[in-house]
This record gives sequence, C-alpha cells and structure tokens, in this order.
Amino acid sequence: MGVRVRVKLKSGNKEVSSSALVNTGYEGFKPEIHVPLALAKKLGFSLEDVKSEKYAVVGGEVTAFRLGQVIVALELHLVEDLPQPGDLTA
Repeated sequence: MGVRVRVKLKSGNKEVSSSALVNTGYEGFKPEIHVPLALAKKLGFSLEDVKSEKYAVVGGEVTAFRLGQVIVALELHLVEDLPQPGDLTA
C-alpha cells in the first residue's frame, strides 16, 4: 500500500509544497524522483531537451520525461502525530 506524505520541494530559490507517494513497492536501478511536468516548471527546471521513457505499470504503460541528474538533499520533518499500533484498520 502506498503512503502519501506532505513534502516541500526546493530548487534554487523556489519552494513548492506538495504531497509525495512513498512505499509503493516500485524499485529501480537508481534512486528516482518523479514529479508532474507542471511542478517541474514551477521549480524552474528546463524542459528543453527532455528525454522520454516508457514505464510498465499495472494496466499498461506510462511515459515519463527524464530531466537529468539532479542533486537531492533530503530533510524530513514530522508534520502530524503518527498513528499508534491499533489505530489503523484495513
């Protein structure tokens, strides 16, 4: 089951609050961060010369555009109290 968390993404002097999907079971050969094209534009990434790749997903394929290699610094903050054992039901 995927888990969504609130994140702040920073690139240069631009910052955007969004949500991230984590723990989906997807594994790649290298660490990857996938963001919508509109969010990449807001963060100031150049979308010229982007390369597309097909990803196999449940139910078919999706196209992802590779922005290239970026340096990522990760800073985590607890936003809300975490659920305690027994608080969640399925």
